[in-house]
Amino acid sequence: MKIHRYVLQAICKNKPFRTYAKSLLVGLFILAGCSTQKSSQSNSASTVAPTNSVSSNLKVIHVGHQNGTPGLNLLKARGLLEKRLTPQGIQVKWISFQGGPPMMEAMAAGSIDIGNVGNLPPVFAQAGGNPIVYVAATGSNAGAQAIIVPKNSSIKTLADLRGKKLAIQKGTALQYFVLRALASAKFKLNDIKPVYLNIPDSTTAFEGGNIDALPIGDPYLASRELNGTVRVLVRGSDVAPQRAFYIATENFTKNHPDLLKIILEEQRNAEEWAKANSNQVAKLLADQTKYKPEAWEFALKQRPYFGVFEMKDEFVAEQQQVVDLFYSQKLIPKTFQVKDAVWKP
Repeated sequence: MKIHRYVLQAICKNKPFRTYAKSLLVGLFILAGCSTQKSSQSNSASTVAPTNSVSSNLKVIHVGHQNGTPGLNLLKARGLLEKRLTPQGIQVKWISFQGGPPMMEAMAAGSIDIGNVGNLPPVFAQAGGNPIVYVAATGSNAGAQAIIVPKNSSIKTLADLRGKKLAIQKGTALQYFVLRALASAKFKLNDIKPVYLNIPDSTTAFEGGNIDALPIGDPYLASRELNGTVRVLVRGSDVAPQRAFYIATENFTKNHPDLLKIILEEQRNAEEWAKANSNQVAKLLADQTKYKPEAWEFALKQRPYFGVFEMKDEFVAEQQQVVDLFYSQKLIPKTFQVKDAVWKP
């Protein structure tokens, strides 16, 4: 604030005016100081906002989980997310799906904020323009998948599948597994008789003898291996690396990154507990699914499941191979880069 020197001289020569002006100047300096302090506070508030300010208006998180997978079922059973978020006034709503494709459809419709799916559903979602985001990856689960036949089937190897009815669960990780398995045997789809079914219908068809071979994963696979009614032709780990992914909507990752971090943190906590409590895990998962604890115990001992990892370059590269394969076979309408849909916290 600048005051001309001639004005100051006039103030000094006139005593009454000098008294008034002195009071006026003090008031001006006080006002200037208040204005400066207010501006400083305003700038501070804009740069150091509370971490939960964006999510303060969110009342419900919608989490999608699949009936037959460990993943989020374990977090649901442990109730860790509710314990963490209820004090903040946020409710967790769990929505069950029979597979990844319907979960991705629900996510596209805005009914799901985050879910856990295999490698193929997000590829179809991204190809269809669904703004999904990869937020984390699991450990490899390829060993938990296999193509099986009845124990007394005449089919002994992949080569024996020529002309046989093989279930294909379109849009799921099992479809990718089938394509890689057929390629390893130098087969194409027209070398077999593909029967397109969803996962529940494919197991029903297999048990009814309406298809010759079934690609399937745990816990169904574990339950059939335990009772000795099937033979494994090939496992997923024999033909291709695979893992599942935690997928969220673009809107959720942008507007509620703090809550996203909490979900992943509690999932890690649940899995750390699970590593040291396998018997209790089997019982919890049995309560969440239709399968017996024995099937889950077998599955968990035979194959690694756990791990919540950031989207490393190698995981992105694995997914890009899925995209490239399905585009080359004209199973998706366009190609794209998986890395463009990876969350960068």
